[in-house]
Amino acid sequence: MKTSHLLIALALSVSASAGSYLDIVSLEQQANGNATFSVAAMSDVKKNLSINAQESLFHTLFYTGVEGVNNGQPLIEKENKVYTNSYFNSDARYTFYVNSCDEAQKITKVGDSFRCTYHVSIKLSKLLTDLKTNKVYGVLNSDDVSALSATDVENANNLVLPTIIVVPYKRDGESYASILQSDYDRRVAVAKVQDGFEGKHITTVDLQAKIDAVQRRAAYEQNSGSADSNDKQLLLTSGADVYVTVDVNKDIQDAGSRVTLIMKAYETATGNVLASKTATPVRRFQTTATDALAAYAVVDNIQPFLDDIIRNFKPANGTKVVLQFAIDGASATTFNDPAGPNGYSLSNVLRNWVRKNAYQGKYHLQGIMDEAMIFDYVTIPPKDQDGLRMDAAEYGFLLEQYLKEEQYISCSVRIDGNNILVTIH
Repeated sequence: MKTSHLLIALALSVSASAGSYLDIVSLEQQANGNATFSVAAMSDVKKNLSINAQESLFHTLFYTGVEGVNNGQPLIEKENKVYTNSYFNSDARYTFYVNSCDEAQKITKVGDSFRCTYHVSIKLSKLLTDLKTNKVYGVLNSDDVSALSATDVENANNLVLPTIIVVPYKRDGESYASILQSDYDRRVAVAKVQDGFEGKHITTVDLQAKIDAVQRRAAYEQNSGSADSNDKQLLLTSGADVYVTVDVNKDIQDAGSRVTLIMKAYETATGNVLASKTATPVRRFQTTATDALAAYAVVDNIQPFLDDIIRNFKPANGTKVVLQFAIDGASATTFNDPAGPNGYSLSNVLRNWVRKNAYQGKYHLQGIMDEAMIFDYVTIPPKDQDGLRMDAAEYGFLLEQYLKEEQYISCSVRIDGNNILVTIH
């Protein structure tokens, strides 16, 4: 350690002007997703030394490399200044990943500048996940590659992470709202699993906030008399690509306690199962606190569960949406009536457009009635003609544009999550 400090001191004596990043960093230890580094810092202002040390660490990891991390190679493989600058400007993005920053030696003053070496501990695994998410650092590790097809690997840099809503497992007669109000264990389990996804930088939709929103606009009560129908509508309008159900089973004995979480992930639009995981901590803990026990169950299992979701969630194969058509109550038109310049029935005009514009022709027409026409799923293309990601809003706009400009059919389009609701006037 003395030799290391001597080398740092020598480097400091010939370093650049005060306030610059010295890029003198060494890895001290790494465990459980965290890493501690020895970092040299220099600043004209004594109170800024700690900040300089932390920014120097991230600057070195990004652009110089540190032995023991990423084989000593820089983490930034594809520069994105808008993203990387946020670590070093007033946004101070690095602060989200710093556990601690402590002086390793006394602060000294040489000339007009202050100098010191710090022990800086960071959440390294979370940092790497953030870099991958923002596509500046490799998006796949060796385990991921072995589990994916050649096509998946080829498209890895275009990986799209799903938006997820976490909900409690429902038993007969229950609703999400009633469970959140009355079942502490399942409410805590949902919160811990949601925290686990957010810790992996996955965008989540908060269930309670969504329930509050739909209740405010009365859709939750008016949609149907059944809790199942209400909750299904809530999921479809949540905007989440994937919903994850969580059930909890407490095992409390004299030898200790543990909580088992049963997690299943489904594609929201189709209900197809994407992943299933039973998460049980190996050891028992001397506590009966549900929140702590649920957290233990999440820690070791959320990453493999998420890996399964991402592996099976394939937006490159198109995204499924629900497409519903309805006749405005003030209109005498039905779906059997002629429409458009060619006089085809309205239902055939709509069905033909969907058939031509569903990605790879994948859709399913649930049924046609006089005043309603429902496609329980339509696969929309992954990208539009400009190469930008297609979403329900853009797909709905293209449909509205076609009906108004080519078929001269008056309509309005509303987007509610992955639901496209079209009203014919």
